Amino acid sequence: MNNHETSHVKRVRPRTPRHLQPGDLVGVVAPCGPVDTNHVNRGLEFLERTGFRVLVGIHVSERKGYLAGTDRQRCDDLNSMLTHPEVRGIVFARGGYGAMRILDSLDCRAIASDPKVLVGMSDVTALQLSLYTRCRLMTFSGPMIAGQVSTGLDPLSEQRLKQSLLEPIAGRNLVPESGTGILVLRHGRAAGALLGGCLSLITALLGTRHCPDFTESVLFLEEIHESLYRIDRMLVQLKLAGILDRVSGIILGHFIGPREVDQASRVERMVMNLTLDHPVPVISRYPHGHTLPNLTLPHGAHVTLATDPPSLIVA
Repeated sequence: MNNHETSHVKRVRPRTPRHLQPGDLVGVVAPCGPVDTNHVNRGLEFLERTGFRVLVGIHVSERKGYLAGTDRQRCDDLNSMLTHPEVRGIVFARGGYGAMRILDSLDCRAIASDPKVLVGMSDVTALQLSLYTRCRLMTFSGPMIAGQVSTGLDPLSEQRLKQSLLEPIAGRNLVPESGTGILVLRHGRAAGALLGGCLSLITALLGTRHCPDFTESVLFLEEIHESLYRIDRMLVQLKLAGILDRVSGIILGHFIGPREVDQASRVERMVMNLTLDHPVPVISRYPHGHTLPNLTLPHGAHVTLATDPPSLIVA
């Protein structure tokens, strides 16, 4: 059995925002692609049913080509929520593209002085990695308002999203009791910061100041609408950059290819081959990503991954 839990790397405590409470004010912003107003409204209804008051960013309905408004508008909306004294959480409307364009303009001082709950995924991966790198902010990788929330979550995904928003995460096992088809590819035990998200966004940040040090992290990966050769290229890029040789464990979520083809088995073989000389524990088919079920993960939290049976425990 491989054991990557013992680490020489100093453990850095993330900034963990206080969990939300019914009646808290939650902001909704669109830092990436343009959104459908009807989808946003259905997502807002979900937040209100959950017991939150909602504040929508001024520019959420803007459209500038493939972006939800100009870089300035999208960034201003997000920074205004980060500095708003009553806003306790921010839920992103959707992904698409655009988050990378505003990373240098985020108000890190506001985050450091008043960390808030942030929830998103997909293109928001870039923002989450940047905020962890520069502010050590723990965020949540999970369903977004104008995406899966608006079209309807399955019961388990909805439960996990609400738990992430409303309950402390310490001590929680992120692997559901049912297992939901999780596959152990390589046994072992690992511990570290839970970092990752959408594979294409991770590789896009390599070489920038927004990319974290993945040493001794538990890396989670998911992707959608990418051809297998492109996934292969991105995984090899992670290998060449030394990331796959530094992580303590790997979690593979949903990999949905063009025409909604499930690419899981092919991606599993790629990852196993690329980690033969650094045989960390690997689990696959974890229910997280661009299809349901999509279980919310605490990005940046310290976790322990075990494989017999599979478990993922938040410290």
